Amino acid sequence: MATQLKVLNLTGCLSLRSTPNLSAFESLEILILEECENLEMIHHSIMLIKSLISLNVNSCRRLEELPIRIGRMEQLRELLINDTAIREIPISKGDLMKLEILCASWCPQLAQLPESIGSLKLLTQLDLSHSEIDKLPESMDSLESLTQLDLSYSYVEELPHSMGSLELLTQLDLSHSGIRKFPESMGSLVSLIQLDLSYSGIEELPEPIGSLKKLETLNAFNCALLAHIHSSIGNLTSLSLLDLRKCHKLAKLPNSIDSLVSLQRLLLRGCLLLKEITDSIGKLVSLTELDLKSTSIVELPQSIEKLQNLRILDIRGTHITELPGAMLIPRIFKH
Repeated sequence: MATQLKVLNLTGCLSLRSTPNLSAFESLEILILEECENLEMIHHSIMLIKSLISLNVNSCRRLEELPIRIGRMEQLRELLINDTAIREIPISKGDLMKLEILCASWCPQLAQLPESIGSLKLLTQLDLSHSEIDKLPESMDSLESLTQLDLSYSYVEELPHSMGSLELLTQLDLSHSGIRKFPESMGSLVSLIQLDLSYSGIEELPEPIGSLKKLETLNAFNCALLAHIHSSIGNLTSLSLLDLRKCHKLAKLPNSIDSLVSLQRLLLRGCLLLKEITDSIGKLVSLTELDLKSTSIVELPQSIEKLQNLRILDIRGTHITELPGAMLIPRIFKH
């Protein structure tokens, strides 16, 4: 029976401290060891399973290392090591050439990635959230298939310039990270659709931001150091959500924001220094929600009357005393 088994699921086997000799499972494709909380070792015989495509050791919190030759598993496409005590990913150049998904979130002992990670040519998803990693290797530029990169809650303070080579990247999560600025090469991420900077240390959205023509979601919620947005943001004609809530140092929006023809939600709540919005805001023909709560805005521009799709306008906590007379808005929140 062992020779024909395709899936072996040992989830939650709390008495398991080491996997047995696995050499008999020569057809095994999926091995799930998730939540085997006392697991300390994976038997080296796992290297003999040439058919294995998925290895899941999520929440094996006593597991400190992977088999040293795991990189030789030529068919492995998915490696899940979230919430473990693993200290390193032992791969060399040319290893794991078919790997598509690598998830290593909540790994408090994982402090760096091997330079050889650049050899993972088919990798599409890389999750390093809640890790101790503070620097990415320059070889990241070779991850030519990468579409999703999660660095949230990491210690990464800057991205390598080589990141601009990730032309297929669609989702980049830098929320709660130490990131403070973008490299110029960020403008080359031409496929990026979602960019999350919330709770990061980012200080400005520089000119390259305007090159992200496919960007649909830009989340900069609670970026307390964000003080400047370059006018090139007006080039983001696919943007539907711009979240700038609680950007306490942001005193002005560029006038070019009126070019965001696809923008549906503009969230400025808690931008305490913001005193005005562009007179031409009426050009945002797709806008359905405008959140100005707890800003220093004292007057709405007359052109706001043209926002025929606007459904939510929140002006609580502002000094606005009147609305343009022709406004027809189903829902208005105001003290």
